[in-house]
Amino acid sequence: MYEASLNQLRRGSPGTARTGFREFLRLYPTDPRVPDANYFIGESFAAESPDSAVGYYQKVVETAPQSIRAASAVYKLGLVAERRKDLEGAKAYYQRVISDYPRSDEAALARDRLKSLGR
Repeated sequence: MYEASLNQLRRGSPGTARTGFREFLRLYPTDPRVPDANYFIGESFAAESPDSAVGYYQKVVETAPQSIRAASAVYKLGLVAERRKDLEGAKAYYQRVISDYPRSDEAALARDRLKSLGR
């Protein structure tokens, strides 16, 4: 179910993917892929409803801060804040990526975003 939902997301069917991930979360609430499923639900909302995406990214960070998706979720929160013209909020998220996940790929991206925002 998880893999099928991920494939739907990759194929450009975010609504179908979202439905599958939500069902996965309902049926398997303790599965190790729960943070991933929440992250990908956020991704399924990213383009069409950033406010909805934020809730799922925050859920990843709050419930699984050590997961492999946490750095990406914090970085995405920064991108959403930046799109909303909340530059101070965006900077705070990017700083958090750098401090909490210094070895992540997202840390390098966050440094670049900070430079472009003038720190």
